[in-house]
Amino acid sequence: MDLEYTVTETLTTLGGRVSEINYEFEEITVEAISLGLSTKRERRARAYSARISREQYTALSRTMSVSLSFDDFVQVLRPFMMGFYRNRELEQAFGILDRDHSGSIHIDELNVFLPIINQYATGDTLKSYVRKVYSNIENSLTYDEFRTLILRGIGRDILCNNI
Repeated sequence: MDLEYTVTETLTTLGGRVSEINYEFEEITVEAISLGLSTKRERRARAYSARISREQYTALSRTMSVSLSFDDFVQVLRPFMMGFYRNRELEQAFGILDRDHSGSIHIDELNVFLPIINQYATGDTLKSYVRKVYSNIENSLTYDEFRTLILRGIGRDILCNNI
């Protein structure tokens, strides 16, 4: 079975500021099915989306211990969801999350994204996902470890329930 993904990012701005961010993923499963002497390839598609407005984020951040502004959140969320980055986007995202400038980020700081992109994902789910990639991780990630998770598509996997 093969999985293929396409992702679309849409930013809505108002007055020069991002007012809403939307990610849409299409997950395509391609599976070979044996039919006696022949094999048929079956394709199935599923769609997932995450949409968050500045107002929704502000309301959520009041109920959670979130200390990121919406603008910082958008800057961190982009590479997290897209699974790739341009220029210094990932370094900037890591710097935003590394609030104490220790050179690492605590896994719990990534938990900020969970209820926003998948209401059913938990902190334990995230820790389990991270430990699948890094069996020796305790509770913090270096830049290189964070980068690897981003490139593996951690945001996509969380949204599409593949964790």
